[in-house]
Amino acid sequence: MADLLEKPVHCPFCDAPLTLLVDDSAGSQRYTEDCHVCCQPIDVNVWVDSDGDVSVTVEQE
Repeated sequence: MADLLEKPVHCPFCDAPLTLLVDDSAGSQRYTEDCHVCCQPIDVNVWVDSDGDVSVTVEQE
């Protein structure tokens, strides 16, 4: 079963606060998700380090 973590971020276009659900069992990953407010495409970068700590950054596509 997937481990979903809630990660708070802000849209790099409109600065709206967003909460992303991240599957940390998938390891480090990169994908595109649309902002729920302004609908712009956001590049989401997820890093899982060797200790299992998860960090998320977002940037304009």
